[in-house]
Formats: sequence, structure tokens, C-alpha cells
Amino acid sequence: MPLIAKIASNNERVDITKLKNPRAQLQAGDLVCQLCGSPMIIKQGMIKKPHFAHKAECTSDYQSHPESPEHLAGKELIAKTLKTELPEYSLAEIEYEFPIPEVRRIADVVAKFPNGWIVAHECQLASITVEELEKRTEDYLYAGVDVIWWLGKAANTKSNLDWSHSKFGFALVLNYEQLSAHAQGSQDSTRMDLL
Repeated sequence: MPLIAKIASNNERVDITKLKNPRAQLQAGDLVCQLCGSPMIIKQGMIKKPHFAHKAECTSDYQSHPESPEHLAGKELIAKTLKTELPEYSLAEIEYEFPIPEVRRIADVVAKFPNGWIVAHECQLASITVEELEKRTEDYLYAGVDVIWWLGKAANTKSNLDWSHSKFGFALVLNYEQLSAHAQGSQDSTRMDLL
């Protein structure tokens, strides 16, 4: 469920979470995938939050995975936490689904600081090994991007938490109740657990 598309007529990224009424504010037929350039549409209903969808399958070679409503909620929780809970991020521009072309990856959420420093914040809910976390972290560092992992659900394992503590000195956890509450629209769902 992409939150970002490009406007074909001017090549600008558009974040659907920043629009009050996307269908009224965006021109039909002028939306394309930021990665493959194929046409996109707006999906918006009574239950699902507004998001973009491909008319056909994405043909990009970027490494991406299907997103659950909980993963989308995790990204939103991370962005909200960065903006409201962490003063050191007050000057940063927060963006969803930011492409890292050097390693063909898409960061869930990035903080872009005025001095050029970029920090990727990854919401990892699916099962993942320490070796995969290490490899993905090395990819980001190769591209000059720092990364912070937010672990939840199947990724919230003792070995992954130990790795995060060893690598960064802390571990961030998104718990299932937070994600469920946020995915269902609860206003009282923003809280990170710093271990």
C-alpha cells in the first residue's frame, strides 16, 4: 500500500498522508509510481486509509515487500514519534518510502536533516535473521545513510534485540497492541518501547 506516488506532469513526490481529500486534490491520470513510472490510482474507502495502488504490477527492481495494514501503521507510528517525541528531529524533514538508488532499497521512513544527514527508520515486523539485519544495515551504510530498526511481531526476537543492543546500544520495539490500535484509528497508540 504505497503512500508515495509521483505527479507525472512535474515529477514531484506526493505523500498521500498529507492530503485531506486526495481525490479532490490530485488529478486523475497524473499519478505514477516513483520507482517504475507506471500509472497509479488512489484507493480510499470507509475502512482502509487512503493509499496509492498500481493499475498493473510494479516492474521496478527495487527490493520491496507487500505491506500489511500493521506495517503501514508501524510506519505512521514511527513518523509520528519522530515528529512529536524526539526533539533532535525537529528540524528534519520526515518522508515515507524513500528510494535509496545505490542499493535499490526503499526506506520505510527517512529523516532528512538540513545538513544533508539522512537516517532511515525501518519497521520490521516479519521474521528476519540477524544476518539479514546486518546485510541491510551494511547496504544503507554503503549508501551513506544511517539506519535504525524498529522491531515488532515476528522480528521482535531475543537474537534480533541482542544484535540491536550490540550494534546500536539500544533496541526499539513496536508492540502488536500499538500497531493494532493505530491500524484501527485509535488516537492513543503512539508509544515506542526503548530497550
